[in-house]
Amino acid sequence: MAGLLFGFTLVAYLDKVVLGLVAQPVIHELHLSSTQFGFIGTAAGLLGPPAALLYSFVADRLPTRAALCVLAVLWSLTQLPLYFAGSATVLLATRFALGAGEGPGFPAAHTTLYTWFPNERRGLPAALLTSGASVSKLALAPLLTVVIIAFGWQTGFLVVGLAGLVWAAVWALAGRRGPYGHEVTHRQGAAGPLAGPRAPLRTILLTRTFIGSVIGLFVSNMLIAVVLTWLPSYFQTTLGFSEATAGSLFGLPNVAGLVFLFGLGWWSDRRLRRGTPSRGSRGLAGGAVLLAGGVLLALIPLSDTVPMALLLVVLGYGLTLAIQSVANPAAAEVAPVGQRARVLAVALAFGAVGGILSPWLSGVVLDAAKTPAEGYSHAFLLLGVVISAGGLLYGFLVDPDRDRQRVMATAT
Repeated sequence: MAGLLFGFTLVAYLDKVVLGLVAQPVIHELHLSSTQFGFIGTAAGLLGPPAALLYSFVADRLPTRAALCVLAVLWSLTQLPLYFAGSATVLLATRFALGAGEGPGFPAAHTTLYTWFPNERRGLPAALLTSGASVSKLALAPLLTVVIIAFGWQTGFLVVGLAGLVWAAVWALAGRRGPYGHEVTHRQGAAGPLAGPRAPLRTILLTRTFIGSVIGLFVSNMLIAVVLTWLPSYFQTTLGFSEATAGSLFGLPNVAGLVFLFGLGWWSDRRLRRGTPSRGSRGLAGGAVLLAGGVLLALIPLSDTVPMALLLVVLGYGLTLAIQSVANPAAAEVAPVGQRARVLAVALAFGAVGGILSPWLSGVVLDAAKTPAEGYSHAFLLLGVVISAGGLLYGFLVDPDRDRQRVMATAT
């Protein structure tokens, strides 16, 4: 089942990957500035957090199997109009709709995944789910680039939309919840409404662990959105690669992303099984990798060779992405089982706001710079500083064991 849910994030992030791959042809064909294209990249995230927040009010009552299937169909259908009418207006409208459909999808996927694993074994599954972003760029972006070059940028959106519809069909036939979600039932006729202890939602959301997890997700999503929107253009305009080579290299940072994601997820699970408190396994360790990733990104303006710039992007992205293998389980750990879906929906909604702002802000920085190289240097420096600060805050705040005890003391 984890593999099926991995397929969900794989296709969902492919929806975002395709925009970065078509950046240069779209900018030239539709006569867009960097700021305008950056806003289009931002549009996919604008409705995502509000949609996820709305979903949080009903997340504990809706069957996640049906919710995931419906959401996948909706955001897949939003890709198809671009094949028939490729204009800036249609592109902007479909990105808005895409965000609204995908926003609730990620908390629903995490909630379903966690029903298959106990708390001390959720690091690796969380890494697998998050790795969909990396694998989509590493394995599928080169293939999608070939399609775009051969058949035009509109065809890229068509292929992605069809892939999402295929996943929805498979999930409708095979998707289900696991044994660790049975403490809660969503139907009156089974074991009553929402069983188990429940704490005031305000108490959970104001824990330092929840706030720290949101910060970690916020800054990592900032980088993910910038990479999805601008990295191929950075490779072409600043590092001098061709469109085909830039599409192939698009997945390179995700090699490090996969290594650090699974490495941190495995290490944190192993430490938890040996009795190490979550404070160290998920709090301090997560803050350390986030801080290291931010420092490396801030050093990109100082690189004077293409290989060095590539290395800093690859390692900085990989370390920053790794936070998602511990931040999501940390937020889930402080919530009673019956409220886990709602808490994760709120955490991921606020964390996604980072991905809303960063593509547009990067476009503004690029337009204000004298050259693309100068613009990208400023953008990476700004990202590095923000991510480093986020790592310090995350490490200082996150202590799931402490905060779960406080939450359960208020539960009824």
